[in-house]
Amino acid sequence: MSSFFLFLLFFVLWITGFYLQLHALHKQLGLSTVTSYLRRCVFSRYPLDFNDREDEHRRLFFGIFLMIKVGKILLFSLLLRVVIFARRAEAVLLILLLLALGSALYYLFFFKDERHTGYRSVYTLSGEFGVYEIVLAPGGFCGEWIGATLAELDLRKKDLLVLSVLRAGKVIVFPKGPEILLAGDHLLVFGKNTTLPLSTRQEAMES
Repeated sequence: MSSFFLFLLFFVLWITGFYLQLHALHKQLGLSTVTSYLRRCVFSRYPLDFNDREDEHRRLFFGIFLMIKVGKILLFSLLLRVVIFARRAEAVLLILLLLALGSALYYLFFFKDERHTGYRSVYTLSGEFGVYEIVLAPGGFCGEWIGATLAELDLRKKDLLVLSVLRAGKVIVFPKGPEILLAGDHLLVFGKNTTLPLSTRQEAMES
């Protein structure tokens, strides 16, 4: 029975460490980037391209990498014990572990945050550039863009490029300069990871 509690302790420590690493990455890079990375970790070869990321991000990505390796070993060890020794308590723990894993995968593949009303990271292309989604709202992030044309905003001077505009279910790909931005528009914007978040935060504070 003592071995069961030892497995339980390892599991609690592992899930706590994994959650802290995942939460830190989610907060800094956004759900989509973290989801893409975890999919590659779980369903393909482990990505080892840490060198093109900032030091802090590299540390977090490597932490997630190690936690997944440890989790696989823990799950495999527990599975062997249940199959070989058929202990009921450890079988219950294995079921709970599989349920937790299933819930995590469901979250990663089907969860969509519909509550955001400002901007969020969609995908980090490298340590310097990324793709962001901006929702235009009066008094919100980039609220002063509403009613202006892309030509008037001249976003290229800010190293930003509007890839598409989603408006009332219609997608405008690579909108032209005369395109007028409206409240409720969802913009897909390519730009520097440092420029875009800083500019939107400053605009939110000024509004």
